Amino acid sequence: MNNTHAITVRIDAPADPLVSRTFVILKDRIQQRCTAKVLEALAGARIILTVDKNLPHDAFRIDQVHAAVRITGGSPQGLLYGVGKFLRTSRYDGTFQPSPWRGTSAPHGSLRGMYFATHFHNWYHQASEPEISRYMEDLALWGVNAIKISFPMINLHDWSDPQTDSALAMIRQYAKTARELELQFATGLNNTMFIDAPKNIRATPLPDPTHRRGNSGHPICPSNPEGHAYLMANARQFFEKLSDVGLDIVCFWPYDEGGCACEKCAPWGSNGFLKLSRDMTQLGRSYFPNLKTILSTWMFDTPPEGEWQGLTEALEKDGTWANYILADSHEDFPRYPLDVGVPGKLPLLNFPEISMWGNWPWGGLGAHPLPARFQRLWDQVKRVVDGGFPYSEGIYEDMNKAIVVQFYWSREQSARTTLEEYIAYEFGPGVSDDVLAIIDILEAAAGRAFRKESPDVDEAQRAYRLAESVDARLPAWAKQNWRWEILRLRAALDRERFCGGGLETPAAEAAMTRLMEIYHCQMETDDPYHHRVRPPLRRAVTRCKEL
Repeated sequence: MNNTHAITVRIDAPADPLVSRTFVILKDRIQQRCTAKVLEALAGARIILTVDKNLPHDAFRIDQVHAAVRITGGSPQGLLYGVGKFLRTSRYDGTFQPSPWRGTSAPHGSLRGMYFATHFHNWYHQASEPEISRYMEDLALWGVNAIKISFPMINLHDWSDPQTDSALAMIRQYAKTARELELQFATGLNNTMFIDAPKNIRATPLPDPTHRRGNSGHPICPSNPEGHAYLMANARQFFEKLSDVGLDIVCFWPYDEGGCACEKCAPWGSNGFLKLSRDMTQLGRSYFPNLKTILSTWMFDTPPEGEWQGLTEALEKDGTWANYILADSHEDFPRYPLDVGVPGKLPLLNFPEISMWGNWPWGGLGAHPLPARFQRLWDQVKRVVDGGFPYSEGIYEDMNKAIVVQFYWSREQSARTTLEEYIAYEFGPGVSDDVLAIIDILEAAAGRAFRKESPDVDEAQRAYRLAESVDARLPAWAKQNWRWEILRLRAALDRERFCGGGLETPAAEAAMTRLMEIYHCQMETDDPYHHRVRPPLRRAVTRCKEL
């Protein structure tokens, strides 16, 4: 095939909206990267898209049928994953060179999620519907099968708050897009409610000697009968507002937002939290009979209160209502599920924090790849987890998403292998070694910042020179790709802050201004938390302080 030829595609599958969408995605991604035209045709096809229900549901197979490459899914969703593999392993060096990859692939992880934190006027909060739809397509091509969005009661006064309708509309739009891609849609619930919740039902603040749990939001005591009624009434109203778009998964979260340390609720994680989660599950299933539940154990036993053991004992007595246990930490994975076992013998999920570590403002200086960190953390849990929900504050850690989701797909696939595939697909041929070197330098710089060590000036200079060299060699389609742009801008900003005049130089301000455009940041804002996800541009204004 050369760049002037048509690429003919035959669809050998029953009529299905996702199969049709998959063809459109295939066509769009190829035509974005080269001048070949992708056309649907019945005869003389060079690519065949089909479904074979003898394959596992999410599996795909890529093989050769005479002159054609055939991509087969065990379902329309499996076909979409197969097209993702085909696109990433094809080449677009002026001409389209179809993937040489052949074989069958099926995921080991049943839940390969992504949690979009839709707040602070970050990218997820601000992006247009077409941008969000395209980005969710891109993640599905990597193997994502679930998206989680939370309703930000923490920022709203009550159901009549002027911002409530827009927050609900955003959740509903994400749910609609997930449905179109046959992704599971998830949300979260806990005991944190609206700002104007009555004072007499508020929770007792948690002990937090390690400053890891937090006491954010406006938590309610579920052991107070009035408080329990308030919690259930709001949960009911929330379920009702999602009833027409559907809900597949609800994740119950114990800390950061949430918690109560009163006598009747403590220890929260194996007592008040567990009882409330069970009650909300029963309520949720009255609206969504197949609703699956995830019990998060985030920051259990910090400090030690017997929460892990209490959860195990409680689920031994009655664990039929829970489907998954989610566990993770700010650093290494919690030892209890690894050493003792997963409470209730339920499937275990992890919760990689892919956005914030070694990074302030979050994404404010560009791309934030951390392959070595996530390889180390994955190696601790890869034999026991069944997937997870990485926590994402924006698109600047897109590489981290690909790495973690491919871990869920194949336990033994290394972060390096995923990055090589990512780089070839998103940036084009012949630059992999240099881009990998840039990524290594940027990750080392993040580690030094986290440990409060002096920067490596020589390495910052080298990353910048490599980025400029790569940029000069990229095809036009790759140079205009925001994924490359945020990586190049990160290298430029590291040079300015570590080797030059800091972040107030004209070069640094130009780089941050461009990042603000990519992220849809607000130059002037009333959001007191927007500075967490906005580049630290000197002229950017926040009119309100954090609450």
